[in-house]
Amino acid sequence: MPARTPPSRPSRWTARILVGLAMALATPACVSKPTMELHDARVQTASPAGIGMDVYLKVRNKNRFDIQVRNVRVDVTIASRHRLPPVQFSPNQWLRSKSTSLVRVPMIIPWPMVPVVLAESARSPMIPYRVRGAVDVTGTSSFRVKKNNHPVDESGQIPRQALLMAAQSLNPFPIFR
Repeated sequence: MPARTPPSRPSRWTARILVGLAMALATPACVSKPTMELHDARVQTASPAGIGMDVYLKVRNKNRFDIQVRNVRVDVTIASRHRLPPVQFSPNQWLRSKSTSLVRVPMIIPWPMVPVVLAESARSPMIPYRVRGAVDVTGTSSFRVKKNNHPVDESGQIPRQALLMAAQSLNPFPIFR
């Protein structure tokens, strides 16, 4: 009886490629949209452009695989009608499977907009916002399945008090009191 020869390298590589392709094809069909909620907003800078804030979102990746957020290109509308400058950044942050991660989103609220938004929201403790645009993501750290221009359309609310406190701390003018 002849000795069995181990599988040749090409068949091992073929098997790996087939598994990789199967994962790549199955992954987009099984992707669950991560859930987001506001965690915190922190004032970082004051410049002639406005209040520079870092908004931190708690993002829950419900998938069984990691997701990397590579690029973000979004437009933010605050108080239902005021459009902020476009947000474009590359966090290159991995969101681990079945876990919650904090994702930092840098924003600028222009000075002329601050008193208007505060005045319009005077009777409400929360200010609504809407984020629309696209995100480039990579699914699974092993196979690096990429999806570009993944649409984003999320709504939420930020505490009016956070914007008021930021304006007061960065601008001593009584208009923000």
